[in-house]
Amino acid sequence: MTKWSYAAGVFLTATLLACAVEKKPPVISSGKTVVEAYVRAWNQHDSVALDSVLAPDGIHEDIAQNFRGKGSAEVVKFMRGTVAVEPDFKWQITNSIEEGRYVALEWTWTSTYTGPDVTGKQVKNKHLSGRGASFAEVENGKIKRFTDYFDMASFFR
Repeated sequence: MTKWSYAAGVFLTATLLACAVEKKPPVISSGKTVVEAYVRAWNQHDSVALDSVLAPDGIHEDIAQNFRGKGSAEVVKFMRGTVAVEPDFKWQITNSIEEGRYVALEWTWTSTYTGPDVTGKQVKNKHLSGRGASFAEVENGKIKRFTDYFDMASFFR
């Protein structure tokens, strides 16, 4: 083998190695980041974004409103119902803690509400505000379960 063919072989090998693409495992967001994206999707009334962070069989429970939805279609329907009576709601995370695949949140909720209050009396443009907590389980970058806990009556005081 001549020096030139040896040099050409080394150069070709080095070039191929330099161009080789290393396949990296997908980056999975932290559970806290996923849950923050979920809350942001709610605040923006963005069902597409909600669908991107909720697992296909993901569950959202709202204990105070007696709601349990499985999958994005049911959760989006619940979201749209909320938007219909509280179009300007603001859901703000005030504190969070993450441990493994679990995320716990404290939050505030403010809105202008039109609809029946907790006694069944019709109200219009009633300012609501309150605090609550949520617990989420995140798996493979998607919400597997999200449960809200709050006292609905306290929002109407």
